[in-house]
Amino acid sequence: MKAKFITLVVLLILPLFNLAAQDFLLSQPWSATTTIAPSFAGFTGGGRVFTTYRNQWSAIEGSQTILADYDQYFHPIRSSFGGLISYTSYAGGMLSQLQFDVQYNYAVQITKHWYFRPGLQLGVFYRTIDPSKFIFVDQIAMDGTILPTSSFQTSINSLFRFDAAVSVMFYNEYFFGGLSVSRLLGNNISFTDAPSTTDPLKLNVYAAGMIPISKGYGKYDPKDDVTIAALYQWQGQYHQIDVDIMYHRRYFMAGIGYRGIPFYSPDGLTNTDALKIMVGGAVAGFSISYSYDVSLSSLVNVSGGSHEIVLMYRFMEKAPNDRSFFCY
Repeated sequence: MKAKFITLVVLLILPLFNLAAQDFLLSQPWSATTTIAPSFAGFTGGGRVFTTYRNQWSAIEGSQTILADYDQYFHPIRSSFGGLISYTSYAGGMLSQLQFDVQYNYAVQITKHWYFRPGLQLGVFYRTIDPSKFIFVDQIAMDGTILPTSSFQTSINSLFRFDAAVSVMFYNEYFFGGLSVSRLLGNNISFTDAPSTTDPLKLNVYAAGMIPISKGYGKYDPKDDVTIAALYQWQGQYHQIDVDIMYHRRYFMAGIGYRGIPFYSPDGLTNTDALKIMVGGAVAGFSISYSYDVSLSSLVNVSGGSHEIVLMYRFMEKAPNDRSFFCY
């Protein structure tokens, strides 16, 4: 029992030193697209508000993320504006981050069916660390007692930084693809007197295609489609690919996905993350979706998986002046 406890502590604590250099990741990025790129603000062709809650590694003190978003497309000026606020707590509050971003993008018509949408994001973030909650291997006595340690000392316990991101996206009625680059300012995010730790750039590359099954001509003939979507995320030493297949039918959505990179292990740690199961429903502009991550890593027996829920309301979705958007 003690050996399992020590192993679990090591698995949790060692990656935490790098968490300050890694942003939160979601299992349902397609239900919270503005977290992928500012080009997605207003992509529903109207207004949208949503909130997301994620509990990662629910059986132990993993990380929790909560975020809220408002974004809207303004047809006369072909422009979208949005605001996004998020809070993440890692390992029971050892490390936490509060971030606020504003987003803008502009829809440019390239051909009759294709459009280009560059986006810009500006924001601020506030990070705090609580050294009293850290537990190192040299603190654990044979009887399980937690002893004092000097293994980790901070010079500051909080920091405030500005941030920026840019993105581009190409899309038509049935496809979108693009990329975004964030953490452009390269901030020093070190809490110690050691050489500065630069906030690494984050790259997102994404694409999705919708395959119509039925067009749904009438009230009792609902539209059916299958969407295949992929998202590659890179930040520092971390790489992750999300591949999702989702089925939509009027008021119902179900999907399955994979997150991780097979056979890739940074610093000897497995990077394979989870199998995702997603389900959701929508009515009168309101929607709710839930996902559960089945861990495929070495923590499969102790992590308890991850839970994520998204609540959304969409409004003012009249026919846009630059064709119908392919969106969620």
